[in-house]
Amino acid sequence: MFYHSFSTILSCKSIGDNFIVRNNTTIGNKNLDRDLRPIIGNNVDIGVNSVIIGNIVIGDNVIIGAGSVVVKDVPSNSVVAGNPARIIKQLS
Repeated sequence: MFYHSFSTILSCKSIGDNFIVRNNTTIGNKNLDRDLRPIIGNNVDIGVNSVIIGNIVIGDNVIIGAGSVVVKDVPSNSVVAGNPARIIKQLS
């Protein structure tokens, strides 16, 4: 699901089921190397103005807060936010 998909760039190795992304989000490669792109799991919800870059894995059942910059792996069942993004809550 794309909510207000304007100015959104998606360049991933893969995206799982039930993916939600909002406007002004960039998901992409690092250093012009197309192999350094994220893998997005199932049931991932990404807030507006987020950036997710590099050879990282976003696990299943993850919420990424608005304005977050994600440059490291995010474990499943987590809520992350901030710049750089950090875990602020573990979901049960």
